[in-house]
Amino acid sequence: PICRELGLESYLDFVVTAKEAGADKPSPPIFLAALDKAGVNASEAVHVGDQYKLDVVGARAVGINPILIDRYDIYPEVSDCPRIHSLTELAQYL
Repeated sequence: PICRELGLESYLDFVVTAKEAGADKPSPPIFLAALDKAGVNASEAVHVGDQYKLDVVGARAVGINPILIDRYDIYPEVSDCPRIHSLTELAQYL
């Protein structure tokens, strides 16, 4: 629903919800469900998220390369993964 509300649906191939996966981030099942839907291995995937514990730690736990989007400089100390401030910076990591 939020993707629809924001007008993002046409840009996405699919959405994986916590309800569908049976688990919330950072639990592995939600990340594994996304990999399954995308038909890719973890090493071929990138997960972009704005919460270190939920997104970076969760993605890394299943072997997905994390990218932290830190729009408001909440995580200035993070150096163990790419940290971007805007989605316009994402292309350099893909």
